[in-house]
Amino acid sequence: MDEFYADDFSDNFSPKGWTEKDWFLYLKKSDAEISRFASLYTVNRLRGKTLEQICSMAGWPLPQNADNYEDDTEMDAEFSEEPWTLLNHPIFIITRALLKCLREHLGRVIDETKIPSSLVWNISKTLTEAETFMALAANSTDLSEDLLARCNYKMSAVKLNEIMAKMGEIPVPKSEQGRERVRRIGNIIFDLRQVCLNMAETSAVGNK
Repeated sequence: MDEFYADDFSDNFSPKGWTEKDWFLYLKKSDAEISRFASLYTVNRLRGKTLEQICSMAGWPLPQNADNYEDDTEMDAEFSEEPWTLLNHPIFIITRALLKCLREHLGRVIDETKIPSSLVWNISKTLTEAETFMALAANSTDLSEDLLARCNYKMSAVKLNEIMAKMGEIPVPKSEQGRERVRRIGNIIFDLRQVCLNMAETSAVGNK
């Protein structure tokens, strides 16, 4: 374990001269990109754009090659000269943005339908599990563990299926706006699931 914490490791992964303030700004930039992507997704998905088209519009095209995300994606200019971490990883940005949209709509639907707290807890727990698997999958690919990434993407898809099943237990909202939110939730879960399944397949190809 000593070599893991060696000075060479730190030099390779930390930009020289960066302070704690620089890293805080880096964190904020990632959050800003997630919010920007979520806004673009909300507007353009209603206009009939596909997730792939929105990703390209946002400057975060979906990776096509599991071996090297940096070579296969046109990184957003905001991160072009900065260190490569999970926080500026395309899959991390895209999935976190979709989850942000999902939580917003889900929260409004829960508030309107007043569903039992036990169901709210189960949905929240499963959503967190899906989110964790997605992040682990992206990180696994960066570590060249394609089969591990594939497993994590598949587990994410399983958890998303569970969320969709739990959505069937929520009463139909009385308002048209509420019913529209339920439809959007279904679309978001579908898009997230497709990302996970497509990336799982990409990881399998990259491992051959």
